[in-house]
Amino acid sequence: MPRVTDAEVFAIIDTTLTDIDVFINTANMMVTSWLETAGLTDETLKEIERYLVAHVLSVNDPRAKSMGISGAPYESYQGQWGKGLEGTSYGQMAILLDTSGTLNQIAKDGYKKSASLNMIGYH
Repeated sequence: MPRVTDAEVFAIIDTTLTDIDVFINTANMMVTSWLETAGLTDETLKEIERYLVAHVLSVNDPRAKSMGISGAPYESYQGQWGKGLEGTSYGQMAILLDTSGTLNQIAKDGYKKSASLNMIGYH
């Protein structure tokens, strides 16, 4: 069950989308699978989830259309300084809020599960 509502997300990001349930569900899945057992408070998990929703929304369409001084349209782009969670200010805030360091590790190394293989020789 998601920790945040669309109204809570709209409080931090301006978007023309009105139905963001799919983005909320994605962020909820990320927080639940990556952070639920990391020892963070429910309040912190909720705030991280809110910023992850905004991150996923802005990754979906990182363009912010604005009008220039002369009235000519121009586009400014968010997320030019990193990739993955570091690619938006929202992802960066989620990393900052995660005091367990899990999101920072994922941002640096990607989400990788390790595996090992032991070989037993037979003569």
